Amino acid sequence: MNLKDFATELKAKNNFIKASFGGFAGSGKTRTATEFIIGAYKDLGCKKPILIIDNEKGSRFLVPMFNDAGIETLVKDTLQLADVLQAFKYLNNGDIDFLFVDSLSKIWYKYVRDYKEKNRRTFMTLQDWGKILPAWQEEFADKFVELNGNCVFTGRGGYTYDMEQNDETKKKEFVKSGVKMKMAGETPFEPDLNLWMDIGQKLDKNDNPTIWRTGQVLKDRSGLIDGKVFKNPTYKDFKPVVQYLINVPKGEVAGKSSDQNLAPFESFDSLERKQQREIEMEKIKACFDKHEIGTGKEDKKQKILIFEKFFGTSSSAEIEKIKLDDLKDNRICLEEFFEKWESQTDKVKYIKEYQIPMQF
Repeated sequence: MNLKDFATELKAKNNFIKASFGGFAGSGKTRTATEFIIGAYKDLGCKKPILIIDNEKGSRFLVPMFNDAGIETLVKDTLQLADVLQAFKYLNNGDIDFLFVDSLSKIWYKYVRDYKEKNRRTFMTLQDWGKILPAWQEEFADKFVELNGNCVFTGRGGYTYDMEQNDETKKKEFVKSGVKMKMAGETPFEPDLNLWMDIGQKLDKNDNPTIWRTGQVLKDRSGLIDGKVFKNPTYKDFKPVVQYLINVPKGEVAGKSSDQNLAPFESFDSLERKQQREIEMEKIKACFDKHEIGTGKEDKKQKILIFEKFFGTSSSAEIEKIKLDDLKDNRICLEEFFEKWESQTDKVKYIKEYQIPMQF
């Protein structure tokens, strides 16, 4: 395969926009996200309905905004991830032009609660998080990235913490070090555009409050507004990103060329044979235990003679190296040998004269 067949000229596969808006209650994330959706919907030339997954009970306050914009809007009140994934199908199939999930944090909370209920957990251990985070990545995040459509979600705000030493007490304490969206892993940063919304206020000389919202761009793949802070942001502040996607050259993008899995793997065949070998060794030991051949002087002498007779050695290390099939055959012979063990008066003579029906 030559390079021209392997890869294509650098272009955009599509001009879909994906964005997330995080922040604490009252920070304006739902309203700002709605203004963004309406503006992007018009600039991208969308015609089909917008679908809102609403579990914040806030969509009723958005009715005038969508009506004034003349955009058909549908709503679904749900906490179930399965409903979000069904909405993904409508977006991929072209039944809708925009999907708005408000908020994704509650979908995530319900996902965690369902895991705890299904697995009878009262609290989550590291082992539990090691299972649920990769599952969420596969069930939601990976499918979100592959969406063939415009999608926006909001998420509730939380704090990040660092461990620091108190200068006075000299004890280590957890202190707030930043803010984040309450969401699994890196999900908030999967979109092309990620904003953090906050509320600000101050009092004038007459103690009258002035309140505003700010939106800080935590991530912008285009780099046009990355890191900027907007006071009472509107769509025009984010429009450069959408305009970039409209203008960027479009075309086919080369996909994978091979299905070969190069990841390292564990040989389960080897593991199974190892387990079978351990079982055979336990059965051999059981033969001696059953007939009470212990650690006495005479018992030790008899054990050595028996092992040498059936396995060619009394060394356990050498016995471990015998092929599994041969080990099994000789264990069967050993069991047959012990069937007449109790009736023998001269056990050493019996060992020496016994004829093994099968040889390894």
